[in-house]
Amino acid sequence: MVASARHFQLREPLTMRADDANAIALSRVHAVRPQWRSVVAARDAVGLPDFTLLHAGPPFDDPRKPSAPVRSSAILCCLYEGWARDEAHAERLIEQGEVRLECAQSYGVVTPLAAVVSPRTTLVEVTDANDPAARAWSLLGSGAGPQIRFGSRDMHILERMQWRDSVLASVLDGAFAHGPLDLLALAQAGLDDGDDLHARTTGATAALRAQLASRLDHADIDAMLARTPLFFLTLWMAACALMLSAAARAGQSESTLVVALAGNGERVGIRLAGAPSRWITAVARAPEGPRIDPQQQAAAAPLTGDSGVIDAAGFGAQALAFAPEPAQAFEAYLPAGWRDRQARIHTESHPAFGRLPGVLDAARVVQEGVAPLAAIAMIGADGRAGLLGRGLYTAPPELFTHALSNLSGEAA
Repeated sequence: MVASARHFQLREPLTMRADDANAIALSRVHAVRPQWRSVVAARDAVGLPDFTLLHAGPPFDDPRKPSAPVRSSAILCCLYEGWARDEAHAERLIEQGEVRLECAQSYGVVTPLAAVVSPRTTLVEVTDANDPAARAWSLLGSGAGPQIRFGSRDMHILERMQWRDSVLASVLDGAFAHGPLDLLALAQAGLDDGDDLHARTTGATAALRAQLASRLDHADIDAMLARTPLFFLTLWMAACALMLSAAARAGQSESTLVVALAGNGERVGIRLAGAPSRWITAVARAPEGPRIDPQQQAAAAPLTGDSGVIDAAGFGAQALAFAPEPAQAFEAYLPAGWRDRQARIHTESHPAFGRLPGVLDAARVVQEGVAPLAAIAMIGADGRAGLLGRGLYTAPPELFTHALSNLSGEAA
């Protein structure tokens, strides 16, 4: 049975212990200094074996029957890896379990929307300058054009993947001969330029482009970055995952800080710092937002992607008050009083980002009765339509009540 919010509030000793646990966990988050250190194939980065693919969100109930957008991306990866002759063959491999779909976060990887990671996939490696053994990975962007993260079957995506894993990865590898790149500084540059660091990363990408230009002399890569304003997104996903994982590693079993907010196209899930290996899930709804083509009537897929980690860390939807362009785009979809109400369910600010709320706190969600927001794009539910537009997702408060019930049950 799910505990009520009132029941949780009345457990004062546990609440007091949670406050202490959260203070310790939050101090670990604030100590992380994320740096982009390298680009590495998933096979080498996380030991990803052949015939294994990584997807966003909690594990599927039946990985042989993934959501349609994830299935489309998985089919493309089967073709890319040479495991399948054609789409039909790839579908059979997935349906028969010969190609396994596993949760990316179990490997320390966060992947955007319906993007699937295969052994050849190049990942960005983000490490902590204060603890080089701590690291997180996400997908390396492939430039403008068709994208694996959109969950379609556009065969041109295979060309982008090949370019990413050969040309782009090789060129970027040379950039790190000069040392890693400080992601907090790039994020701050983006915020100063009006980014929310989720729906918009234009300023952060421009700052990254300038830094890479000082390290590389490659006109094609520079032109790609100029055409790809969301290139910084996956770097920031990995940075936020790294920061929140520090809360999990703090070992505070009563901590109610949220370290993951993600969807697999069927279910939405969260993980708490106090029980970081356990997903608490619910049926996912689709994000809502402005469409690229207002005449496009394709249904949007239920929440898909790991990028809610950005919003859980206090950016994305939490930064819209300082990001005029995405805030205006979402204006019709934002709930009344969102500026004040969202801040109440997050901790105090990160020292480097004093204007913004801090980490999402499940206990505050329950106590305040406020549904958390995340700025996650909309993709077609049919696994064919691809990107539909920007999206705003409202996480169900009962998900957080359930998570607290599980946490308090263990602590009792």
